[in-house]
Amino acid sequence: MGVPPSEEAIRLGLNTSDPATLVIDLNCAFASIEQQHDAALRGRPLAIAAYATNAATIVSSSREARDLGIKTGMRVFEAKAIFPKILIREPNPPLYRDASDRLMEIVERHSPDFLRMSIDEASVNLAGTPGLAKLGPEGVGRVIKSAVREEIGEYVTCSVGVSTSIWMAKQASNLDKRDGLQRIDHTNLVPVFERLQLTDLSGIAEATAARLRRAGIHTPMDFLRATGGSMMRAGMHSEVSEGWGRRLRGYEVSAFESAARKSYSHSHVMARPTSSQAELEELLMRLSDMVGRRLRSAQRRGRVVSIGVVYRPDAGHFSKQTTLPEPISTGDEIYQAALKLLSAREPRRLVGTLGVGLSGLSEGGPAQMDLFAKGATPRRDKVEAAVDAIRNRFGEDAVQRLRLLGRASVVRDRIAFGNTGHPDEKERG
Repeated sequence: MGVPPSEEAIRLGLNTSDPATLVIDLNCAFASIEQQHDAALRGRPLAIAAYATNAATIVSSSREARDLGIKTGMRVFEAKAIFPKILIREPNPPLYRDASDRLMEIVERHSPDFLRMSIDEASVNLAGTPGLAKLGPEGVGRVIKSAVREEIGEYVTCSVGVSTSIWMAKQASNLDKRDGLQRIDHTNLVPVFERLQLTDLSGIAEATAARLRRAGIHTPMDFLRATGGSMMRAGMHSEVSEGWGRRLRGYEVSAFESAARKSYSHSHVMARPTSSQAELEELLMRLSDMVGRRLRSAQRRGRVVSIGVVYRPDAGHFSKQTTLPEPISTGDEIYQAALKLLSAREPRRLVGTLGVGLSGLSEGGPAQMDLFAKGATPRRDKVEAAVDAIRNRFGEDAVQRLRLLGRASVVRDRIAFGNTGHPDEKERG
């Protein structure tokens, strides 16, 4: 039996149910998994960067690196300026997928109602389970934490959040990112919110926080108490503002996602800038294949193809997009459209970064076949699915286009934090 709700909790309309939702988040995921895998990395400042270049972005840093101020999102050269001896490693996606799969196996033991939220994060609904009745949500959380150490590795820890919804449990897991176990419910939601910033709330980036502040919403408690008019001034239509109103009070709002993904993209920072059309075409081909694979994993298609170029050394940029008459999802279709866009670049300038993206998305698998089209066919769809499965298991370079055979690997197998890379999982935005 839970604590009776206070007058303030009732006045604010908080969810006064007993918590039954957990969110489990692996701490310093990629870095700690690497340290578990290689004992020589333990206890040392370590950063996992998208690529082995100074301009690459850090996607994970070890506890030791974070203690020095080296954080996710920094560039490698910024990390080296803080600590020149920091160890830099490129990602090892198969290793991370294996750890993610083990986490899901652990979570599923406690309830069939679980969700893989990202490569390093899962939620589980314990309502009606024996574990909830016997141990309580915190007790189940401690059992999961112990299993993570025993089955994924003693150097891998996780933070567990307990609450009445996935979003609020995620907020609880964020309160202590060092092997923590925290709970947010109607008894402590207000004091927790009073010590947070707007950007501490999951789904509120700085741009959204700025719009909220312009509408007079400066803190999470302001957000909780905001009226529909304030939300409208912040640019939120009624459905979105109502969703946030429920989310901030501890109620489940449809799924964990607050909005549908609007685009898929992939980019590459080159170790050696180039103006070679042949090299750029080969890179564009690889990037297009990777975007296509992610689209098919999410069962999405798109009509708007875009490319982005960053020139070196002056860091000028060029971007261009085109809207196609029909939605596409294969790497070849994306490449053919992107190649036409690439022809508009300044040919003599050195390209340091190249990216390709697809937006204007629609749901579903392959579109209905046009009898007169020369494009997608059921046979090609099956071939694409088979190639996807091989690459998911063995890596991006396991299967290559004829033109790329024998070429050095340019684009590494990468995992976004919102995706495990498994073909049966829809990627989150």
